[in-house]
Amino acid sequence: MKDKINIPLPRKEDKAHLIKRREDYALTRDQQAIEFNEAINKRLRTEAMNIRKCTGCGKEFSSESSAPSQDLCPDCSVKAE
Repeated sequence: MKDKINIPLPRKEDKAHLIKRREDYALTRDQQAIEFNEAINKRLRTEAMNIRKCTGCGKEFSSESSAPSQDLCPDCSVKAE
């Protein structure tokens, strides 16, 4: 059994690289959080305005009723009739 334990100490170059890596990670984390927050805000605004996406053509339209059965825009619902 060894009596001495050898613990490697980081060099100055390693510390500078470590600081840079932490800064890069924090920057990407902050940018990702901004993107997620913008997506959440957009979703909440569209829900508040009651905007839906048409299942037929993919166009966004404003729905007067909140019934989930009406997922077709006025153009596609006229075509279906």
